[in-house]
Amino acid sequence: MTGLSSSSNAERAAAVLLVLGEAGSDGLALKDIAARMGEAKPAVHRTLVALAKHGFVEQARNRGGYRLGPSIYALACRQNTAAEKVRKWRPALMALAERLGHGVYLMERAGMDAVVLDMHMGTAPIQALTNGVGGRLPMGLGPGSASILAMQDGGTRDFILTANADRFAQRAIGQDIVRRMVERAAEQGFGIDLGEIIPGCGGIAIPIRERGGGTTTAISTAMPLSFLSQPNIDLVLREIRAVIAAG
Repeated sequence: MTGLSSSSNAERAAAVLLVLGEAGSDGLALKDIAARMGEAKPAVHRTLVALAKHGFVEQARNRGGYRLGPSIYALACRQNTAAEKVRKWRPALMALAERLGHGVYLMERAGMDAVVLDMHMGTAPIQALTNGVGGRLPMGLGPGSASILAMQDGGTRDFILTANADRFAQRAIGQDIVRRMVERAAEQGFGIDLGEIIPGCGGIAIPIRERGGGTTTAISTAMPLSFLSQPNIDLVLREIRAVIAAG
């Protein structure tokens, strides 16, 4: 097996898992998985069979459907850096959600994406960018993701923004809007969305600087744009900074 085919197979397996991760417990049929990936059904089927051997994929209740298998859950429950971060920051997220009354998220960079490691909702309803824990966003989209990307070097920022441009467009968001959010976060030291992504909705995020100097994580909030007066922006920033400093 050549290096190229090995890489292609690994990428296809990762893409299958990501597609099934969005499908829920009902799973998806082979033809639907292949269509979402833009791949031929035989190649996708071979990947599904290989993943099923190790429990990463299993047959769904509907005949011919596939969903994530128990090995995914088992791996997620193992001791790892992400799980440690969730345990460390969960009390802070819960306290912030209670004090602010709005949704609070722990965001983590995952390659070209940002994922929700943990979240706690306040009492105020809000339309969020992601669908809960495990939700993914193209890196740069939203205040949490933008604040993390803003902490990377300029070359990395440009590469990711350019690579994710088509994915931003799929959400009807121009790369120029995302780039401005990231540049603003780099200048201010925090990410803020003033209704640029979802009309009427906004959010604030602060990146968490790690001991070694890198930044892959942020605490982010989602709230109605009407809440984001300057005094309330200052309040949210103080609250997030306080829990990060205490952590």
